[in-house]
Amino acid sequence: MSADHLERYSEEEWEHIRKRFFNSILNDTEIVKLGQNVGVSWPFKGSDETPSKYIEYSFDELKDVPGLIGKQRRLHSLIDILRETLAFDDPFADMVETVESESEEDDTFERILAKLMIPTTLPSEFLHFSPDTNELVKNEDLKTLLEVIHFGQKLARSVVVGGDLKTFLNGLAHKDEPGIKKHIPYRRGERGVHLAEAIGLIGSDLDEATQYELLLQSGEELTAEEESIRVAGSPLKKEAAIKVALQKVDAVCNWFTAEASELEQLFSSGGKPERFFIYMNEPQSERTACALARFKYGSVDGRKGGFMGKLSGLFAR
Repeated sequence: MSADHLERYSEEEWEHIRKRFFNSILNDTEIVKLGQNVGVSWPFKGSDETPSKYIEYSFDELKDVPGLIGKQRRLHSLIDILRETLAFDDPFADMVETVESESEEDDTFERILAKLMIPTTLPSEFLHFSPDTNELVKNEDLKTLLEVIHFGQKLARSVVVGGDLKTFLNGLAHKDEPGIKKHIPYRRGERGVHLAEAIGLIGSDLDEATQYELLLQSGEELTAEEESIRVAGSPLKKEAAIKVALQKVDAVCNWFTAEASELEQLFSSGGKPERFFIYMNEPQSERTACALARFKYGSVDGRKGGFMGKLSGLFAR
């Protein structure tokens, strides 16, 4: 719909748009980006130029907002962008005034996952969220990626979804690969999920002190700066975090069986396992992931006596 030939929107339609955006994961997305997706330009840039800035106003109040005063075409462009965004980009609903069955699931995300070659059956334990979101997923007994997505869809119909669950769904809806790979072991540029990225995400959940402890114990030399960060961390907390991380590595290796076999072969044949992780294109993440893999398939003596000895029995060779 062209803003140049747009008839005046009604107050009723603006109220409908406002209601939809209050519960939309796109509420905090820059209007410029939304406009690019639907082919309508927006003159203002900035992180504060989002739908949330405007939907607090009634239709009459909207015409008195700075930047829109006396700007009929600009006002129409704003509503145009929001309306078209909901019609085509909002995974949770469209603008058609129909009553849908409560049991009917929106298959938008299934189609997106299929295009990105991400399996809907990916275990939810392989997804990476904040502790609060992880606890929510656990409490709701969500077992797979698709169950997490459907839960997010249902949640968005009744409350405003916030935090990293909102960010995740937003990124997935827009096929934002950098955003997706923060939560899913997705390989940017190649599509699909992979073991290297899965182990990389596990390592990224560790704080710096724990990562450097892990690297030291796996036989890597640390720089003076890295060593100072390592020694500042609590030994007990580092030990506990590494133990949990190694258990997670065991789980992903048991799921990515073909790639796990390839990784194990690299260690047993004297190959270069570092190359297995090079696709991540993030040097520090690659180091940490390789160190975790070395505990799984390589030979690690540990440099701090019993620190790693307690963990040596975690894996069944």
